[in-house]
Amino acid sequence: MTWLVHSAEQAPNPDWQASEAGGRWWWVVDQALTGAGAPLAALYALPRLGLTRARHSFHLGRVVHAAAELGLHQVRRTLQLGQDATGEAEISGLVDAGAPPEAMRVLLKSALTDLAAQRANEGARVVVELPGERDAEGRSPFWDGLVRHFAAGADASQLAQRFGPAFTSHLGMLLPRQSIHAAFLPEATQQQLGRPASSPWLDVLQQAGFSDWQHCRIDDGGPIWACCLPSGADKV
Repeated sequence: MTWLVHSAEQAPNPDWQASEAGGRWWWVVDQALTGAGAPLAALYALPRLGLTRARHSFHLGRVVHAAAELGLHQVRRTLQLGQDATGEAEISGLVDAGAPPEAMRVLLKSALTDLAAQRANEGARVVVELPGERDAEGRSPFWDGLVRHFAAGADASQLAQRFGPAFTSHLGMLLPRQSIHAAFLPEATQQQLGRPASSPWLDVLQQAGFSDWQHCRIDDGGPIWACCLPSGADKV
């Protein structure tokens, strides 16, 4: 079976929203259905993120309390708000409409190769934010245990619907700049740190060279993965 990859600044589906302006949508169809086939998978590739709006994330670090004479050695996780990914390339808007893994790999390789060409000789990193786990009602334990305390108890889905992709830019302005010790968060919230929701994209991204970047999303705690360009594109 042969896959046909398309690319354009406008999304083929008007309901899909780009993370920021300045990138391109990529989607793949079955070549046998050219002209009639709906996208089997899609993504949005942005050469440089954070140039049109603030892009926040939590860096997942560690603080160590150690005293050999007391037999003490404790390692605690921390969250530090920042904009570490600013200027990096980004893959976002991952759509899966039942595409076979091989079609998704072809699509991802096309987008990464194009990003690598635009960022040639820069040693750029490409990142991808992966949604965190939610319950059957769509609620995030990460939001309930941490974020809502700084968002005046607002509902995440309502804020996302109101502000669209810029939702997290507004949210980041409300969160503390001080280091947060994960040990003080509810256990359910701690378990969500850097844990992705199930998706067929996970294996495809890992095969392309993406791995955990030790950062997470600020709304649901989902992980941010990264790989380097152009070597990341060569690994697809």
